[in-house]
Amino acid sequence: MSTSGRLQPGRTGRERRGVSPARRPPSGRVLEAVYRALLETHGPQQWWPTAAEDPETKRLEICLGAILTQNTSWRGAAAALARLHAAEVLSCAAIAECSTDALADLVRPSGHFRVKARKLQEFARTVIEAYGGSVDALLAGEASEIRERLLAIWGIGPETADAITLYAARRPTFVVDAYAYRLFERLDLAPGERRYDVYRRFFLDAIGPDVWRLNEWHALIVRHGQRVCRRLSPLCGECALLERCVFGRAELGLPRGARA
Repeated sequence: MSTSGRLQPGRTGRERRGVSPARRPPSGRVLEAVYRALLETHGPQQWWPTAAEDPETKRLEICLGAILTQNTSWRGAAAALARLHAAEVLSCAAIAECSTDALADLVRPSGHFRVKARKLQEFARTVIEAYGGSVDALLAGEASEIRERLLAIWGIGPETADAITLYAARRPTFVVDAYAYRLFERLDLAPGERRYDVYRRFFLDAIGPDVWRLNEWHALIVRHGQRVCRRLSPLCGECALLERCVFGRAELGLPRGARA
């Protein structure tokens, strides 16, 4: 999982090429070719595909994980969740009642643990005070409504709000992160400026409201960024997208390949 701009894109070639405001975003055909290459390389991902049918406690865990993974790896967030579970502090009531210092110690593996403890408590208090303690009440309705509610909670920004909306509420939205900026800038397929709303709107318009596909797209981008299109020492020679990757071909000293 990836949320809240925890990583920097790194070198992408954009610093040399820039992005022309007059340039058209990649076509549906090109986008589909990228998707198919990622799917063939990494296989289906589908993070939390049954969240809508799972118990409410699972949806709460996804919400907490989205907050804990801010500015860190999912490994750290998962370790923090495991500690919360072991301490039986995995409900909104328990989180709200726990002292901030004790909660910070529990989520220490996620980094920025004092701030994250406050964010978890603010989220828990909001659920209790505004939604009767029901995460499902918070996550009810259309994607735009859910996203607006989440953004109103202290400590939740666009990326975290979209992660919760997509994975916990199973409503259509797109999670934009450093992996997306990195991949599309390296491919020279940036839909515009490196701005969250630009990328989010592009993917939503291009992919449509299919939650399954939106989930798969984001998960594949993250997986590719972790395993191949890495910030440092990218494995360009092993990349299925090398033929069309401007950055990768330049890194390997190859002539420019396919272009959108």
